[in-house]
Amino acid sequence: MSRDRQMLEAGLGLATAIGARAVVLFVAEEVPCGPHQVPILRAGELALGQGATTLEGLHDVLLERLGRAAGAVALDGSTGGEVVGIFSDGLVVLALDRVRSRFDLAQFDTTAPRGVMAAALRLALEIGREGREGKAVGTAFVIGDGDAILAMSHQLILNPYLGHPPEVTTILSRENWESVKEFAQLDGMFVVDRSGAVIAAGRYLDVDSKSVSLPSGLGGRHRAAAAITTLLPVVAVIISESGGTVRVFYEGSCRIEIRPDLGVVRSCE
Repeated sequence: MSRDRQMLEAGLGLATAIGARAVVLFVAEEVPCGPHQVPILRAGELALGQGATTLEGLHDVLLERLGRAAGAVALDGSTGGEVVGIFSDGLVVLALDRVRSRFDLAQFDTTAPRGVMAAALRLALEIGREGREGKAVGTAFVIGDGDAILAMSHQLILNPYLGHPPEVTTILSRENWESVKEFAQLDGMFVVDRSGAVIAAGRYLDVDSKSVSLPSGLGGRHRAAAAITTLLPVVAVIISESGGTVRVFYEGSCRIEIRPDLGVVRSCE
């Protein structure tokens, strides 16, 4: 039995024994057939970039790489638990609490439920990474009390979501993401209520953004979205057309910044 196979079997056993949230494979071995109690991800599927893949004294490097993978797992909004990384030279167990601050969705709970925030971030990352029809796309989701957001904004175009039932507009269902990606090409922003239903697209925010202080390089979309988070209890998830970076604004400040490939995740305050 090869060393990689031994590590794979040992890692899967460990993950099951401790009730890990996920396993991340840094080995090329095929996973044994049959049901697995723990979700299994391959590092190559997580766009972790180049770097060390063994434990040859590069403990911090490996934890950083595994941390990126754990961050992807943590986007479901829950806290706690462990991720097991399986390498050729050993196993690493990383507590999600170590990386939770990067994806601390709990800070938005009073405004946007974690499930809705997690779905919005996943959708935003896909838009930032893929664009639409070969072109980069920039847009924003304003999440919170839908009526309050509508009262402080107006339509640039006819609202394509008007009159549709929540089951066909909710971002909690991936089946509805393609239409969102299509409408992301429109000017304006999306309005998402606390249930996760998109109630408007192509929306222009009627806010004074002069008092908002933003990092250099961020434009009008970021400024308007940041401004409305100072006026209403809402969260704004913004995708930059340039580079696809996703930023989360809350209470007037940028709380999370995520590259579309999850290669860089950090607080942007």
